[in-house]
Parts: sequence; C-alpha cells; structure tokens
Amino acid sequence: MKSLKVLLIGQPNMGKSSLLNSIVGPKVTVSNYSGTTVEITKATKRVNNTKIEFVDTPGIYSISDRTEEEKVTEKAIFEEKADAVIVLVDATALERGLYVALQILEAKIPIVLALNFLEDGEKKGIIIDYEKLKGILNIPVVPINPITGKGIDQLVDTVIKLNGSNSFFAVEYDDHVETAIDKISSCVKDTSLPKRFVSLRALEGDEDFFKYLKNDNVIQEATKSLETHPKVAEDIAITRYGTAAFIAKKVTRIVPLEREKKFQEKLDRALLHKTSGPLLTGLFLLTIFGILLYLGSFTQGILTNLTDNLLSLLTTAESSIVNTIIVNGLTGVAMGVSIALPYVFLFYLLLGLLEDTGLLSRFIVNVEWFLKKLGLPGKAFIPLVLGIGCSAPACSATRVLSCKKEQFRAASLFAFVPCSSRIAIILGVVGFYGGMSLALAVLVTSFVAGLIWIFGIKKIVAVQSEPLLLELPPYRKPLVKNVFAKSWIRMKDCVYLVIPLLALGGIAYGILEMSGLTTVIVAPFSSVTAWLGLPAVTIIPLIFGFLQKDLTGAMLLSVSGNGGATLALSSLQIYTFGVATTIGIPCIIALGMLTKELGFKQAIALTAASIFYGLLVAGLMWRVVSFF
Repeated sequence: MKSLKVLLIGQPNMGKSSLLNSIVGPKVTVSNYSGTTVEITKATKRVNNTKIEFVDTPGIYSISDRTEEEKVTEKAIFEEKADAVIVLVDATALERGLYVALQILEAKIPIVLALNFLEDGEKKGIIIDYEKLKGILNIPVVPINPITGKGIDQLVDTVIKLNGSNSFFAVEYDDHVETAIDKISSCVKDTSLPKRFVSLRALEGDEDFFKYLKNDNVIQEATKSLETHPKVAEDIAITRYGTAAFIAKKVTRIVPLEREKKFQEKLDRALLHKTSGPLLTGLFLLTIFGILLYLGSFTQGILTNLTDNLLSLLTTAESSIVNTIIVNGLTGVAMGVSIALPYVFLFYLLLGLLEDTGLLSRFIVNVEWFLKKLGLPGKAFIPLVLGIGCSAPACSATRVLSCKKEQFRAASLFAFVPCSSRIAIILGVVGFYGGMSLALAVLVTSFVAGLIWIFGIKKIVAVQSEPLLLELPPYRKPLVKNVFAKSWIRMKDCVYLVIPLLALGGIAYGILEMSGLTTVIVAPFSSVTAWLGLPAVTIIPLIFGFLQKDLTGAMLLSVSGNGGATLALSSLQIYTFGVATTIGIPCIIALGMLTKELGFKQAIALTAASIFYGLLVAGLMWRVVSFF
C-alpha cells in the first residue's frame, strides 16, 4: 500500500481544522509537537491503495522562523519529509496566503493550493480566476468549501496524483540579492533541499539552515556587496509580498456591488461600538451561562436518575470487599458522567459555535479596554479565552506575550478564570444542589476576588501594555457536524483521562473508609475545613480536586453519603465549598505547564499563593454571610 504524509498549512482562522474534519471526520489525534508545547493535529485516511497521513500545523503568516508556531511548521516541512503540502488560501485575502505558498514553492516541495471562502469573496464582489492562478504558479489549484464538502474529494485525488514538477514558479529578486544567493549557493553542502532555497533562508538569517553551509563566513562575504540592502531579510520579504500582490491582482476581478446596509454590517456596528459592544458581549456571556445552567441541569438530572437507579441495584447485592470496591469505582464514574460531562460538552459546543460564527473575535475586541484597566496587554485575552476551556493550554499560550512579567501577570489570572471543569463544579454541584443564585454568587465572588488580586499584582509587577492586533473573520453559518466534531476532539481527553481517574478515586476512597484511614488523613487538615466552615471529610474532594479538578464534584458526593450534598451540607456550606474549589490554580496539570513557562519557583509560588488566597476568601465569606 502506498503511504503519503501531507501537511496542511495556512493562516489562523483559515479553516484548516474544518478541512481536516471534512476529509477524515473527528477521528484525529491532538498532541504537542516534539520538544514544544505547540499543538498539531494528525489524522489518517485510506483512499483505494493509498494511506494518507494528514498533519494540521499551527496557523502561521509565513515560515520565517520568528514565532514558536512558525518554527514548528518549518520543522514539519523540512524535517518530517512530507510528500506534499496543502496550502489553504483565503479567496478574500489572496495575496497573504500566496506569500506562504511562494516560500514553500522556493523549496520545490509538491504543493496544492486549496482556495477557500470563494463564496464569501463573491458576496464582497471578489472573483478569483483560479484556472489562471493555476497557470501562473504551475501548481494544482482546487476551490473548496469544507462546510458543504465542495471540492474535498477532488482535493484528495489531486494530492494522490501529485507528481512533484520541477518547473514551479520562482520569485525573482534584484541583481544584488541574486548575486548574493549565487555566492552562498556555491558553498551549500549536498542536501535534498534546493541550494537556492537554502541560500535564501541563510541570507534571511534563519540559523537552522546554517548547518547546510560548508563555511558560515560565506554569508558575511555575500552581504558585503549588498550596501543597497542594509536589511536584506526585510527586502527579500518585501519582494515576495510584492510578487504575491501582483499575482493576486492578475487573477482577481472586482465586481461593483450596490451600496446597501447589510445585516452583517449592522451587526458589526453594534458589536464593535464602544458602548453597545461591551454591553452586548456581557449579555451574550450571561446568556451562555444561563444555557449552561438550565440545559446542563436538565441533562444532569436525567443522568443522575439513571446512574442512581443503576447504583441502587448494585448496592443491594451481597456486601463484600470486592463488591464495595466495584461499587465505589462505579460510583465515581457515575458521578463524573452525570456532573462533569454534561457541562463540559455543552461548554465546548457553545465555544465552537462562537468560533465558527465569528462572534468570539468580536468579544475579544470588546474586552480589550477592560484588560488595559487591569494593566494587561490586549494579547493577554488569547490565553485567558483558552483558560475558559482549560488552564493547561492557556498556560502555554502565555508565550504570545512579549516578556516574562506579562506572562506572570496573565498566568496569575488563571486562578479566577473558570475552566470547563470549574464551570462543571459551579453549575453541577453549587447550581444543581444550591440553586442558580448560589452559582451566581460563586461567580461574582470569584470575579471580585480576581479584581482585588490583579490590582495587587499590578502594583508588584509593572508592565507596559501593548495594543491588540487581531484579524476579525467574517460572520459565517456554522456547520453543526463540524461544531460537534470539534467539541468531541476537545473533550475526549476528559473522557479518556478523567473517567478512569474518577473510578480510581472512588475505589481509593472506598478502601480508605473500609480500612479506617479516612480520619487519619482528614485530621491534619481539620484547621482548614474549620476555617471554611465545612465538615472535616470535605478535605478529601478538595485534595483530589487539585490532582484533577473534574474529580471534585464526584468525590464530594462520594464523601457526602447516600443523602447527597443537599443533606450533608447547608446552602452556605455549598457556597463556601464552591468558592474554595474555584479560586486558585486549578490542578496539577496546570502547575506542570506553569513550571514550563515560568520556572519551578515562580510556578510553585503562584500556585501556593492562589490556593491560600482562595481558602482565605472562602473562609472570610463564610464568616461574613454567617454574621448577617
């Protein structure tokens, strides 16, 4: 059987994930690229006698080795020995996508240009002659629409039939640069990469390509004749951009449209207005919270009844050590399925809808002013948004910020951004057993505590903020199949990792109860639970929660007994428990990611301080509310 490795390359928000889902469905693997924390996605498809491995690389604007994403994509292209590359290009911004395509063509790698968003372009009066584009670049150009499936089969067939022609389009630079390229080419070692391409990359200052040179001094010698190009790397990029713009102009026809106020334009005027925008964003977020609360509570009620009936059958069986262990393990699984999964899946479903419709980017713009008040740069919203899903990748995303101080200040806020697991606790435990008002009270308490915290950090760690540069995608109709696929990809780790941990947690607690060791573990922490106004045994879900936050709700119900949280805890105690579990760096996985980004000492200090602060706030709130 023939095997191919194909890379998907394109700018952010270009639809690469949608394309991959359209080709292979949700059966993909998401992992960090070797030696980095940048994620790539892989999937395999069999077509007749050909097995194709698709690799979805991070969104980039070039392969110029400036950002971590660009470095990963460059290594994937030149070290993974890809058989072909699919470059996804936006028909509404053709020249920007062509820039990346021209860089890859310089390496003489077999390439297919996938032209996306043609319909969006036509609505704006932009008509692309893709047959003419194919003739200029001398490569296959396939118009596609991952949402409807148009052109997907043709794209896959084109990749299989690709033959690696040597007559690719090449950018021509001015005489001085070409002379320098020829001089460096004469000192390039024997390699599978074209000598001209290696020379260009070395001339642009990419140190990864210096290893292909027989003599590093050749670069200095070649640049001596470039007095007219003091910044040769920039001049090379300008020429490449100019060529991309020239080609785009040659194949693009602009059709005049009647000037009329369209719905999307009206929506943008409202969503991006300095007054109505933040208000609408807040309203949207409250609506999402309401949907999560009511729909999640409804689903939780159904699943709880089903799991309770199943567990009641098991508990009536003959009591034995083996039976107790099995029942406790299944209890942990049942609690996790009924409490965590409904809210986590619903959250990712809503997040996917916001992404695919284009609303999420508008929300980011609307909260930038708020971040500036907190002393954070606009780019800090990117990791904070990721933190709403999961704090672990959010910690890695802080590297988009310009310095360690910015990273530390942004990372400190993860103690107050409710990730999907903490949302499950707020809604699945506090909201379900205490009511909506208690769930809202926990969120408000966390928000106010976060404001006090960040203003304190702002005084300690001074950072000069930078403006937010963000591309706003057009509004699009989401494909339900694609949204469900993305939601499953994001939450499948929760299913595969957390569910087994829930079973082990339930078994561990059952063994502790049977052996009488519960009191031995609980006793040293009695001062903590006394400060929180909680029963001593609740320290167990608090400890398990730090190992993996999804364990918290299930373990609370396990230690509460058959009566559940409503009989074991008062409303005030449920509220206090909710505050104590939601404020703080959430889990040991997030701590590990923080250690990678900030270093061991800073990560430990930040985690310990945030947990102490959460317990302090929870205990103070218990006393204040009790007093009144």
